[in-house]
Amino acid sequence: MASAIARWEKFRFNPPPSRQQLEAVAKVVGVDANRLEQMLPPAGVGMNLEPIRLCAGCYVESPCHRIEWQFKVTQGCQHHHLSLLSECPNCGARFKVPALWVDGWCHRCFLPFGEMVQHQKKI
Repeated sequence: MASAIARWEKFRFNPPPSRQQLEAVAKVVGVDANRLEQMLPPAGVGMNLEPIRLCAGCYVESPCHRIEWQFKVTQGCQHHHLSLLSECPNCGARFKVPALWVDGWCHRCFLPFGEMVQHQKKI
């Protein structure tokens, strides 16, 4: 069980989680296994495990990590047409695992993600 959750948090979907693993995670997080399966990257799409990236503009609108930010093919936010951030523009701390973003700010200097938008470049 712990290994299934760790794979999910660190984007290690190679090989993709089995149905049994999805159902185990579903029980823990209270989300249907079919819904979890829909949240996985499409077949054949590679993932960047590090650095963790985000669009601060998207995060302000809906405070959750979007898996597409970690796709190798993703160059920036298609919604806001901004580059993705991989570290705090104020102190340079790299972003931690998204599950730890409960407060919505840099874990080192406490700069809110919403204030990071002004540091994203147009793409």
